[in-house]
Amino acid sequence: MKNPVPDKKYWRSLGELGETAEFRRWLESEFPAAMPELSGSSRRSFLRLMGASMALAGLTACRWPKETILPFARRPEGHVPGVPERYATAMDVGGAASGLLVTSYDGRPVKVEGNPRHPASRGATDALAQAAVLELYDPDRSTRLVRREGGQQVHPAWSDFDGFAAAAFGDLRARGGRGLHVLTAASSSPSFRRMAAEFRQAFPQARWHEYEALSRDSEREGIRMAFGRPLRSHLRLARAAVIACFDADPIFDHPAALAQARDFADSRRRVDEADPSRLYAVESAYSLTGAVADQRLPVAPAEVGRVLIAVAGELARRGLFPGGAGLAADGLEPRAAAFAAGLAEDLAAHAPDVVLAVGPRQPAVLHALAHLINAALGAGGATVSYTADPDGDRPSHFQAVTELAAAIDAGSVDTLLIIGGNPAYDAPAELGLAEKLGRVRQSIRLGLYEDETSELCSWHLPMAHFLETWGDARAWDGTVSVAQPLIAPLYDGRSAIELLSLLTTGVLTSGHQIVRRTLRHWLGEVGFEKAWRRSVHDGVVAGSALEPITVRPSASAMDRLRPELAALAGSAAVKGAVDLVFTRGATYDGRYANNAWLQELPDPLTKLTWDNALMVGPSTAEALGAEHGELVALEVDGRRLEVPVFVAPGQARGTASLALGYGRRRAGRVGTSVGVDAYTLRTVAGAGWIEGVRVTPLGRSYPLSCTQDHFAIDQLGRDETGRRAGELVREADLAEYREQPDFVRHRVHEMEPMSMWKEWEYDGHKWGMAIDLNTCIGCSACVVACQAENNTPVVGKERVGEGREMHWLRVDRYYKGEPDEAGIAFQPVACHHCEDAPCESVCPVAATVHDSEGLNVMVYNRCVGTRYCSNNCPYKVRHFNYFNYHKNLTELESLVHNPEVTVRSRGVMEKCTYCTQRIQAVKIQAANEQRPIADGEIVPACAQVCPTQAIVFGDLNDPESRVARAHAHRRAYGMLEELNVKPRTRYLGKVRNPPPGGGGHGSKEHH
Repeated sequence: MKNPVPDKKYWRSLGELGETAEFRRWLESEFPAAMPELSGSSRRSFLRLMGASMALAGLTACRWPKETILPFARRPEGHVPGVPERYATAMDVGGAASGLLVTSYDGRPVKVEGNPRHPASRGATDALAQAAVLELYDPDRSTRLVRREGGQQVHPAWSDFDGFAAAAFGDLRARGGRGLHVLTAASSSPSFRRMAAEFRQAFPQARWHEYEALSRDSEREGIRMAFGRPLRSHLRLARAAVIACFDADPIFDHPAALAQARDFADSRRRVDEADPSRLYAVESAYSLTGAVADQRLPVAPAEVGRVLIAVAGELARRGLFPGGAGLAADGLEPRAAAFAAGLAEDLAAHAPDVVLAVGPRQPAVLHALAHLINAALGAGGATVSYTADPDGDRPSHFQAVTELAAAIDAGSVDTLLIIGGNPAYDAPAELGLAEKLGRVRQSIRLGLYEDETSELCSWHLPMAHFLETWGDARAWDGTVSVAQPLIAPLYDGRSAIELLSLLTTGVLTSGHQIVRRTLRHWLGEVGFEKAWRRSVHDGVVAGSALEPITVRPSASAMDRLRPELAALAGSAAVKGAVDLVFTRGATYDGRYANNAWLQELPDPLTKLTWDNALMVGPSTAEALGAEHGELVALEVDGRRLEVPVFVAPGQARGTASLALGYGRRRAGRVGTSVGVDAYTLRTVAGAGWIEGVRVTPLGRSYPLSCTQDHFAIDQLGRDETGRRAGELVREADLAEYREQPDFVRHRVHEMEPMSMWKEWEYDGHKWGMAIDLNTCIGCSACVVACQAENNTPVVGKERVGEGREMHWLRVDRYYKGEPDEAGIAFQPVACHHCEDAPCESVCPVAATVHDSEGLNVMVYNRCVGTRYCSNNCPYKVRHFNYFNYHKNLTELESLVHNPEVTVRSRGVMEKCTYCTQRIQAVKIQAANEQRPIADGEIVPACAQVCPTQAIVFGDLNDPESRVARAHAHRRAYGMLEELNVKPRTRYLGKVRNPPPGGGGHGSKEHH
């Protein structure tokens, strides 16, 4: 089918653009009619899902600021039952940490927030951190030790392993560790590194390997190539006038993403005082950075480097990058060449306030080139800074796992210790590591789950969750945090540092003692106890951040890079071939596959849930003869994978992308057999992408549960100016905004809307919210935060496919422009708490009513489930609870819920309450202290988690409050305000900053 010509400014999906029957079905009815109820088999699947999603197994014990766990029969001093307490800790993902504050009720953690004192989080978190509490209570976590020997499997106690370890590692110590190999996941923990160093001293002939499937090795190697030594780079996006990203996603997929997203948002917030930053993106598959870019160029993955080389050549011709003299990308497409020339001109005009960033999929030589360009433009020390790399000269992750595979083949691995990770699942395909692990005589695995790796090992040991144990972690900028336990280990697990202490010394040392000993390096002996308590309380070790250093590129760097750059510049993409790009999925690298909150979270860009799929653009799908939802076979180098097709605007022509982290065989009851395993195609050389993949349609369909057309809000007709009167997302270019500051205003009626009755006068508080579309990046952390805060149930893939998802907050994604290269706009949508709420007037039992402070509140025990309110809601943000998702939960299982929020039963409507429980808590505290509520003191869950602070909440009766000022801003508008519902949530229109004459994001001029 030919691509339809867009006749709308914004559209949700290709179905809406072509006005297909499927889209009309979603538009005409919020709830699909005649949907079959659960069959016996699907009901069993549903119950398994809910058990794994919400079950809690644990101890009726609590954690206080002591190392011991005290029984609740004796109340700890200073504790008031039922009053939440918050503890600072840290979460390490992929070798970089973010600081957290975890809310605990009577010794059980229920909610994760960002630590405002931590420079990596600044009070924000991402979806992974929000979902960590669900992982903590996962009943599928490893609960026991497993020993496999002679085809038999037994479940010994820890004392049995301790005896085994004393004998086995005593023998290894006597022969210097010969034949001993260790494979670990990346860890930023200073204590882990110290224990690893002591382990290597005790076993000097042992070999140590570190492997992460989503490593940033090309970036590390690129910096070394540019500067001659290992360094770590830090982007200062708030200071940049021009940001150019080459297959990079610094605001989402980066160890410092939370801080960089905040910096980027700060640069966009200055739109009313000065020019905001301008963001360029060159990429194959859509990223969140590409989605918010001012100008985006979709190209094949190999073309990304050719565009960067062309930029270097253009800068050299302008005399700004002498080392790039003679660089050129022959045969570059005209639009790509024009893009490179325009970008070079913009960089030249704004140097040194510029940043060039290259993503981890691209080769090291391109990283080196970007760093050399940054240095030549004067960005070093301004928008890009450097510190020493704590990892030093360690081998690359892929080199390390390759060396381990070779050692197993050579028969030199007698004992293998695996700490964390899941190499049997995510190691490069050609290494065949899963098969090789079975050949190791003696293997020991410490892991959270009995997964694909554990089933191949002689010993499996349950690992303690990071919320259960003492530890420490280091952020990307070097800041050290103490990770303190929020609860006693539910399944008697041990931490990595505790296991290493046992194997190194033969004596089990507690994590608390290990971390205290490590921190003496930063805190010193004098006044240690006071400094220790302060570090634990604050979640930050003062003075631990890495110090910026002044560096200059190696004098011969360009000479060494030039042959490799010339080879890249001359290697044009193969016409007719499909390049397969590997991306990060909702489950990260697959380690969070059993987390139902993450599985059900709609992908920010595709809105796909409970699956990964082959993303192809409309033109590519037509060329392949593949339909949306059709299974195709991917074949390359003798490997084959069947995967469903998802036709997605914005994917570069001739390319496809596939998310990693799915297709698990042993992930637990939630994550097993969800999606397809992209690791079966991934290789060492093709870790970022693979060229020349053969795609064959199979003629079979596959059900995909995608929410992009759910709860579609029909847009109104055009006004007399030709603009759509009911446009939900309102956006302008910077030049248009300067010329017409009130671009968000629409003339919809000849006269102003009026009320038919006297409006309520709010003498006290009048709560409201504002969402700045100019800083929202669509990351969806707010969606998971709302779910965790408000006990929102998981419904599963089948129910999502029927439009029955229960998220109180959604992030609508709209496309703009031609389908193949459409731009993207995001818009978070929840209950607007309308002053003239259409839901209230139709409820026959007054279950949805207005309170004296303007909230649209729900009386759950009054609701009889007529769903009239949902039918009458123009925003489609009310959800009917079809099933009692909590009916069969035991008392312990229900402890996972936030006790401040009612757990709803079947047959009632649910929706956003502006986190009324948080409002009431602050009101009570302020009343007890006999003081007024300060602006910003009440923060709903969505606003608290937001990395960019795009969401603001407060009292509209306070004219100096942030929310009142936002509502009065010239970019502020109410969604569907023409309906005269008077929404309490208002949006600030988006302003892009495209280059002059270069066209914008998703514009026809650019294409």
